[in-house]
Amino acid sequence: MAERSKQTRASARTFALVAGAARTAVVFRRGPSKQVQMLRWDLARDVVTPGQWLSGRIYDERCGISPDGRLVVYFAGKFKTKIATFTAVSRPPYFTALALWPDGSTWGGGGFFEGNRRLILNYGRVITELHDHSTVPPDFEIGHITEYRARRGANTPESSQGWTLTNRGVDGVPGPDSTMRVVFAEPWTFEKQNPVHRRLTLERSWLGMFEVNGPGSVCSYRLVERSGAIERSSEALGQLDWADWDHDGSLLFGADGCLFRRSMVATRTGGRPSAARIADLRASVFTNVLPPDSAREWP
Repeated sequence: MAERSKQTRASARTFALVAGAARTAVVFRRGPSKQVQMLRWDLARDVVTPGQWLSGRIYDERCGISPDGRLVVYFAGKFKTKIATFTAVSRPPYFTALALWPDGSTWGGGGFFEGNRRLILNYGRVITELHDHSTVPPDFEIGHITEYRARRGANTPESSQGWTLTNRGVDGVPGPDSTMRVVFAEPWTFEKQNPVHRRLTLERSWLGMFEVNGPGSVCSYRLVERSGAIERSSEALGQLDWADWDHDGSLLFGADGCLFRRSMVATRTGGRPSAARIADLRASVFTNVLPPDSAREWP
């Protein structure tokens, strides 16, 4: 897939989290910049269910989905409200908070799930929840990133989603052409092995941050086929909103405000099928969506 230019890039962008133990994904659709919609993607049937909107910003890289796909943790910024920024847990595709940790800055925040009933907050300690944890079920555990790293050593939050850090990048410098506020002199590289086609790996290169009229984290992707440690072939996918594997081995990705699926099964000619567009989210507009009663209850 060719690199997208700024002239052709749609104003809508997507980011998705694929559950580790269920064929479901949570999608954040952003656009305009301070309006975000959450959607649920049934990966088994390719049905995308629209959910609630949030008037504010979602920090994609600080969000996580539980292995069973029933909970999502997100970090949001509203800035002009009493609680400027906060971390919350909700039931997708709704933002209605089951638990909420007020913050006020963007230095920390967000988290990821270590299990269906264990949340790791991206703070040096477990900060006070809005209702003093009174609404959190007794079987739901909450930890923090410091104790997680003490237990797991070199593991990173990305490892909870199956990504392995293969190259530590070099600290960023101001973008030479002003397209990004920060450009990494050497990109951070992560890999994720295909769950079915074991020789195939998805490579994600984190190039920089804060692209003008673009995402907060700028990444390009490659498909790499290896035999042992030897790279046999590769295919550049270019800059995408996000990309990940489905449990059936197909490639999922977002680009230009749309969601795509691409089979990795080789055709008779030796190539792979082109991507199929699953959903076009470019025309979506903000709507005040009230959550059902089930969105206010812990699973």
